[in-house]
Amino acid sequence: MNSSKEQLFRDVVTSLDEAGHRLGVLHGDKDHSERYDLNKDVDLISEDPAQVPRILSDGKIASIVRAFKGAQNPLYTLYLHRQCNGKPVFLELDLWTDCRRKGYIFFDSEELLETRKTFEYFKVLSPEFEFACYLIRRLIKGLDKDRAQRLSELYMEDPVGCDIQLARLFPRSEASLIAEAARSGNWEPVFYHLEHLRRVALEKVSHEQPLGKLKFWLSQITTRVRACVRPEGLMVVFLGTDGAGKSTVTARIEQDLAPAFSSTKRYHRPVASPLRWMKRYRAQSDSGGHTSASVSVAGMDAQSLQPHPPGKPPHKLPASLLKLGLWWADFTIFGYLLSVYPRLVRSNLVLLDRYYDDLLVHPEGYRYGGSLRLARFVGRFVPHPHLVILLDAPPEVIHARKPELTFEETTHQREMYLRVMEGYSNGHVVDASRPLDEVVDEVELTILGYLADRTALRLGLR
Repeated sequence: MNSSKEQLFRDVVTSLDEAGHRLGVLHGDKDHSERYDLNKDVDLISEDPAQVPRILSDGKIASIVRAFKGAQNPLYTLYLHRQCNGKPVFLELDLWTDCRRKGYIFFDSEELLETRKTFEYFKVLSPEFEFACYLIRRLIKGLDKDRAQRLSELYMEDPVGCDIQLARLFPRSEASLIAEAARSGNWEPVFYHLEHLRRVALEKVSHEQPLGKLKFWLSQITTRVRACVRPEGLMVVFLGTDGAGKSTVTARIEQDLAPAFSSTKRYHRPVASPLRWMKRYRAQSDSGGHTSASVSVAGMDAQSLQPHPPGKPPHKLPASLLKLGLWWADFTIFGYLLSVYPRLVRSNLVLLDRYYDDLLVHPEGYRYGGSLRLARFVGRFVPHPHLVILLDAPPEVIHARKPELTFEETTHQREMYLRVMEGYSNGHVVDASRPLDEVVDEVELTILGYLADRTALRLGLR
């Protein structure tokens, strides 16, 4: 177990315990000594999950960089962050109010928390309730031999208590079938009747809670609408002259911050777009109708936003205006609406190396011969990222790294990027002339600070 994560989890449990908040660590696939893999989420039964963020925030245990409110259960998913030895450490907590599946409550929090047992520095559910909750979970999500063996282990810790809970959940014949399988370790009859047992368990509880399914679907709809209106994902754009280290830094950011998101995606351009299709067509035409092995779709993705080689004149006005329109569609419709926004709804971290602003910095590199004033006006209607980070360095440093551009051009582009950043209230300029680790640390802390502030605002903690 990661010692930094374990210490963070220990501090979380201690803080909640000192605040008088009752908490129980939920079931797992293995016994207590092995089961808590903190590289995954930790399921917790809480007497009031809405109070947990406030307690952790007031105690300064960790920053909450994301807090996703789910449909009934888990009520909250919290992503906690703490710096340890200069590296970000993350811990995901799933906070439950009860044992609930498909909208039906099988056991409430009062009953589960009242019978907790102490294990090391935290408390776990009693064997009978851990067995019952784990059984319901596996019947609905799927049961295999390893998980069935875990159920047998739990059953043998308290056969009498487990039989009592089975009698609450199932009719006599089904309860006897499961009890016999748990005692003998032969779960084949249960596997054979798995669908029947799942249906019986849900039918029994649905008679007691007739509105459970309706409430569940309504909460699911509410959750999805909230995710669309206020996505949990993050879009970060990196700007800078060639040689500033954008590709290297974004690769590190993607790796280090991945545990705080459901997934990550790093783009040079968000999606296959008209501009890239045109470039691919030209590449095929230049090669006699066949794209060479070195010009792959992935390669086009990485290079399509790069400036044209020097020496080619700008397009004439009609072609430039057409290209500006395609450029806007590329970033707004094909890029953001069709590719980036769905990822933000799914709580992804989206990193973009280059953006629309590159056209404003060196239009000649993209053979744009139209009005820059018009280009700036069109840029107002391009989706704004959550954060814009400029990797900046003195022209001497950039030119030494990338001597392909003249020193004068490097100086000019740097000045233009700094001017572009003045228009962003969410812009941050980072000195990229320092060692890579220092640059990455500053960028990560900037991103994590933004996430923590956004989460605190959404939770009403500030």
